[in-house]
Amino acid sequence: MALLSSKIILTDRFDETFETLKKEFDDAIFHRIDTEDFLVEHAKEAVEKAYLTSDREKVIVLSAKRFTPIAQNKLLKILEEPPSKIHFILMTPTKSGLLTTIRSRLPIDDRGSAKESVEIGLDLERLDLARLFAFLQSNRRIDAKKGAMLAEALGKEAMNSGRYRLDDAMLETFAQSLRLLDMGSPPNFVLTRLALKLLERKR
Repeated sequence: MALLSSKIILTDRFDETFETLKKEFDDAIFHRIDTEDFLVEHAKEAVEKAYLTSDREKVIVLSAKRFTPIAQNKLLKILEEPPSKIHFILMTPTKSGLLTTIRSRLPIDDRGSAKESVEIGLDLERLDLARLFAFLQSNRRIDAKKGAMLAEALGKEAMNSGRYRLDDAMLETFAQSLRLLDMGSPPNFVLTRLALKLLERKR
């Protein structure tokens, strides 16, 4: 059997990935909490399941599109010091929605997404107000799905460029942008807010 350990899996194919995990670790006991939004009550349930004793390895799978910051904070201690034979696997589409304190505790396994890729059409190395305005104008009629893809692509390219100060506050801005899009905020407004904050952090 493959080495069993706690981790973060980046994917939007939750059911398929869960079935794969059960086949990979067929000697382990699995518990899964699957929800759109991972809330405090889900974190409490996960902790309770972790403290149920077992002679076998136990995997607690937490799959959600969004993990609220308060719920993530509730998981910090048990992720750092899990009970014996307990392993946590967090499944979510993007790491931008996870706190840096969570990401620092668990390795990340990027298993890809069923979503199509997107080109942002913006040179972050030469980003200025004029280029930013042109980018926003060209994306003024996009829907929430395209907005989320652009926000994620902006974050990835900003990290890869090394030209931006991506502190915890900026990472939370990326995560908040995705949450706003999920809640129905106008995509152009969300992208404008995100891009302006990113421009402020250009080195």
